[in-house]
Amino acid sequence: MLGLNTQAQIKTAVYWTASTITENMVNILARDSLLIIDVENFNNNPEQIEQIKKLNPSIITLLYINPMEMWDRIIEGRELQNKLKEEMPEQFILKKIDGSPLVFWPNMHMMNMSMHCPRVKEKRYIDFYAEWLNKQIAQMPTTKGIFIDNGTSTISWMSDKIDADNDGKADLPKALDISWRSGMIEFIALLRKDKAKNFIIVSNKADKHLFFANEGVMFENFPNNYLGDTLANGWYRCLELAEKSGQFTIFQSEAKDIEFVIASSLLLDNIYVCMGQNRSIPREYLLNIGKPLAKYYEKDELQCRDYENYRIEVNPEKQSAKFIKRALK
Repeated sequence: MLGLNTQAQIKTAVYWTASTITENMVNILARDSLLIIDVENFNNNPEQIEQIKKLNPSIITLLYINPMEMWDRIIEGRELQNKLKEEMPEQFILKKIDGSPLVFWPNMHMMNMSMHCPRVKEKRYIDFYAEWLNKQIAQMPTTKGIFIDNGTSTISWMSDKIDADNDGKADLPKALDISWRSGMIEFIALLRKDKAKNFIIVSNKADKHLFFANEGVMFENFPNNYLGDTLANGWYRCLELAEKSGQFTIFQSEAKDIEFVIASSLLLDNIYVCMGQNRSIPREYLLNIGKPLAKYYEKDELQCRDYENYRIEVNPEKQSAKFIKRALK
């Protein structure tokens, strides 16, 4: 472990996808800089969110949504989605040519985010969902923005039998992806409607085609090797993309890799770090590193950056890192 210091310059985030927050988590979550919180919490325990905000007025709260998927059954504790499911036309479910729903995560239906989605009462799914969500946001004054799970600009990778326009024929992959990307871009624009200029939108999946529409992205289980390069498990490609992906970009870490991921985040200026889901990074992993003295640089096989109090050394190939205390002058 790195050592306890409450004056850490490391930017921490919490990825809270559970539908409730217990009282004993309030003080813990209030210590972080960025809180991504499932929309159900604003219905189930709004008082917990208000208490977090009182304890840390500067905390940035983003509303977690997963517009691309919906449970195929009623789920206890998720009354907002249950109500949405009851009101949502069945035509908005993304289907295959045999009429069956497309499934990625077990027990969930994928939804039709494309421009090809059939209209019901002049609305596509993206119109219907954005309208519903904007009504919820209007009742949540502590929300500073939205976190979109599954923020991908393509969908043809899921199946070669997708029928987004419900005509009984498989859509051509290229045309389907163009339609899907256009739908995602319009959906984000609909979410921004009538919002303040500083309203934040962050999406999961580091999809460069949506960078211009977001203020940041999440690199799930950083580093990952599906973004165009597998060298060092995709570390170099991830860092290259992260430099261009907005001021609220997040590296998500597994617990065993947390020191390596924190060190990697410190090579750049725009990165928050979160550990898994539904937990805060333990304080003992945070150092008072001071201000950066320059940009990061390469030294032998290491990627390094000098701070006032420490030098950061990252070895991407070995997935390891060191925090070297600088001698006081």
